Amino acid sequence: MDNNKIGKFIASLRKEKGLTQQELGDKLFVTDKAVSKWERGLSLPDITLLGKLADILGVEVVDILDGQKGTDRKINIEEEVIKITNDLNKVHKKKRNRILFIIIILIFIIIYIVFRNLYLGYDIKNVEYSHSNRNINIGVPKASFMMKNNDRSYSFKNLRNSNIVENEVKKYLKTLKYSTCNDTIYYYNDKDNFSIINYSVKNHLLYNTISYEVVDNDYCYTEKLNEYANKLGGLKTYHSLNDQISLYEDWDYKLSVHFLDGGDDPDKIYEFKAKLSILYNKRTSDKSFNRFTLEESNGDIEIKDDKLYYYRKEITSKADNLEIPEVSTFKIEDGKLILIDNYLSEYEENIILE
Repeated sequence: MDNNKIGKFIASLRKEKGLTQQELGDKLFVTDKAVSKWERGLSLPDITLLGKLADILGVEVVDILDGQKGTDRKINIEEEVIKITNDLNKVHKKKRNRILFIIIILIFIIIYIVFRNLYLGYDIKNVEYSHSNRNINIGVPKASFMMKNNDRSYSFKNLRNSNIVENEVKKYLKTLKYSTCNDTIYYYNDKDNFSIINYSVKNHLLYNTISYEVVDNDYCYTEKLNEYANKLGGLKTYHSLNDQISLYEDWDYKLSVHFLDGGDDPDKIYEFKAKLSILYNKRTSDKSFNRFTLEESNGDIEIKDDKLYYYRKEITSKADNLEIPEVSTFKIEDGKLILIDNYLSEYEENIILE
């Protein structure tokens, strides 16, 4: 069928009857726009309207379907009706498929919006900490994926709302020990002995990236450990005065001082231990010497700026005539310890431990 031919035929018959598109539409209970589409060949009248339309225009249905008057034509009305019906069904099917597609898209959008705003909490994931070749347990918001590990950092992807994900991260961090050191806020896991020194949740429109920066041990303790080691030239080292006593030198007495600084005690975080031993060596007439203990003590050390403070916790041995202070202060110069407020001045004017 030729839609344009049929449209022009309907238009000519309507005009012959002196009807406007609006008047014809009213008789058929359709709009003038529908009539206009028929006449422009954009669509065909519904099959249910063909009989009434033919009566109004004074022709046969077959005339309308053929787009002309006359009886000298060969047309199978049944086939034409079936064809029109099929065409209309195809149009309706396309419309239904389009509507169904839109509905499915809307359902997915609604599900996505609901999912993005769900609070799911976090999971504890056991991950490999390659920096110290061990495994640690770290809290990660649920439904996260694509974990990446780069030395001391971890990152995860999550599709949910960034504010919700960040709240889940903060809830996990509250289970750790909150501390500050050198203007750095960090979170310490004492069970696995690591610290999270930085975290972030960054929004990338469709997903978020959760990042953790992890360091071994308690961050502040590690920082202090490194600081002390740098200033003292290492830790767990001996600083001594007259370590080796020679009988062939010209002396009547000599002090032998050994100061062993310490640290890295996992059971006593922030405590840096030390041991002090002071011996008094006096030459005898037979070219030998007698050794007397002036002090043996244990305590803690603390370094502030360029000074080391030794806090005695326990004095295990001492000379009766020696007044031992609770705290001894040493000035640090190029890794050497110079005793300030020398309580041993009776035996040695300058105490420099190398």
